[in-house]
Amino acid sequence: MLVHSLEDRYIESIGHAFGYYDYGEEKGLASAFKDRDRTAVYICGFARAMLQAGLLSATSPCYEGFIAYKLPGQKIRPSAFLPLFQGVFRSMTLAELLRFARAMKQGGASLRDQYDKRKAPYIFVGMLCVPEAYQHQGYMRKLLDMAYQEGERLGVPVILETDAMSKCEKYQHLGMELAGTRDVGAFGKLYDLIRYPEKPASKEVL
Repeated sequence: MLVHSLEDRYIESIGHAFGYYDYGEEKGLASAFKDRDRTAVYICGFARAMLQAGLLSATSPCYEGFIAYKLPGQKIRPSAFLPLFQGVFRSMTLAELLRFARAMKQGGASLRDQYDKRKAPYIFVGMLCVPEAYQHQGYMRKLLDMAYQEGERLGVPVILETDAMSKCEKYQHLGMELAGTRDVGAFGKLYDLIRYPEKPASKEVL
């Protein structure tokens, strides 16, 4: 279900789910922020940007889970990213932002970068979230199935990246394959995952 408008309380539930995720012994990209509340502020900005871009979907009108994904060739108006920029500058200092950017560069090319370089089509999942009240009830599978169905319809792979092995293992359990790992220094590791369609549109192999 494509989401056209969303009350702040639902946006805040997305921010809280990411900001207060239990990384255990892992670091995760949340370590780029001074505290968990600032992580949540950034994620709220990202969620608002996905909403304005027309990329945000939900499991149902009850909003048990949210997914944001971009189809091949889908155009996004630049103004949609304003909430994201606001979220960044409300949650990080310039020095923190530059440190984060250097770490991301250090990690090397992502799977998405590799596909872009080859101009190969794919669906990119930018956000997956099941608010705390609905976790462990099967909603993550329902969310990923939305992207998988589009991947099958178009004959293209579905790509996502995550910042914790605990998350990576969940996505693998739900049908994705680990395609690569990137070391981003003080912020831990990033994991690139992919799910290939059963009937690809082309025979190109990365």
